[in-house]
Amino acid sequence: GAFAGASLLAGTISATAQASHQVAIQLAAMTYMMASGIAAAATIKVGNSYGNRNLFRLERFAITSYQLVLIFMVITASLFALLNDYLPYIFTSDHAVVIIASQLLIIAGLFQLFDGTQVVGLGVLRGMGDVNIPTLITFIAYWIIGLPSGYLMGVVFNWGIKGIWYGLTLGLLSSSLLLYLRFQLVIKKKKIQFEQSMFK
Repeated sequence: GAFAGASLLAGTISATAQASHQVAIQLAAMTYMMASGIAAAATIKVGNSYGNRNLFRLERFAITSYQLVLIFMVITASLFALLNDYLPYIFTSDHAVVIIASQLLIIAGLFQLFDGTQVVGLGVLRGMGDVNIPTLITFIAYWIIGLPSGYLMGVVFNWGIKGIWYGLTLGLLSSSLLLYLRFQLVIKKKKIQFEQSMFK
């Protein structure tokens, strides 16, 4: 998807930039797996609560999932910031690649906060049976906001690979925020619907 597109954009800058991008993405992917697991659990818990028409529990599970992923991502972001000069050596010994990848890991710390919360947002909404609008939100965030702004900053403004990562981060921020707002809207509507159904 958009991350493959970002890799292609990185390749237009230089082979070193593309290699550094791949190193940073691989490290970010490790933390994403934990966020994905939290999101899957949120889908199940929220889905059960929604099926039982227990919106109090549903909202509690949703907020707890957001809190858990934020705690985990803050910890890993701190590790990225503290160990950014060393972590790239897990994947490469190329000094030029390591230097650029270490800079990208600082951005990745912020990047993954939004990546974690947006995947949890998707999981929560999926549990509530809300799929179409969240899919549209992520499409807009990745392809209309993230990748074009990455191209603008990275290629047009000549900020290099860091510009592409700023664009990706902006896309994930947009997705995370819009999905959370979508959750608040859906939960509000469901509360009204459930309350009205009680008096019928």
